[in-house]
Amino acid sequence: MAGRDALTAAVIAAGRDAAGEGWDGAHRMYALTDRDTYLGVAYPLDPLDEVPPDALLAIPLTPLGPGDLGTELAKVTWPDDVHGCVLVTEVTVVTRLGRRRRGKSFGVRRARLAVGVLRDGYHLSLLRLRDEDEWRVCPDSLSTDGLVTALAGTF
Repeated sequence: MAGRDALTAAVIAAGRDAAGEGWDGAHRMYALTDRDTYLGVAYPLDPLDEVPPDALLAIPLTPLGPGDLGTELAKVTWPDDVHGCVLVTEVTVVTRLGRRRRGKSFGVRRARLAVGVLRDGYHLSLLRLRDEDEWRVCPDSLSTDGLVTALAGTF
């Protein structure tokens, strides 16, 4: 089974792929599989020679339907050779802008949230604010427990 570094790389790859669709997009799902399994079932457009055997490849799937996210995730099932999955969606977050004379000032920003879950339950949630390039671990103030549980339930 792939490790934490492999999941981190796959979640970032899925987030970058979803970013190519622009903003105001649908919820995007990705299957996570290993290189050998992928080569056995697909004809890759790009060579995979430099991809290590223990890496996870994020395979884009048809975007989820426009309905309730929980309902849409409940319809998802995976074959045994899928090691995990990633959901990329857009969220609105409240950020602290700094201190003003009478307390704190807050701002509302759009962000892309990427949540990856492996079959064994290990998970990772990353966030990228709209005007920034860096992915960072989700702050505690943005709970992704419900999404993690829903994604884990697809296995």
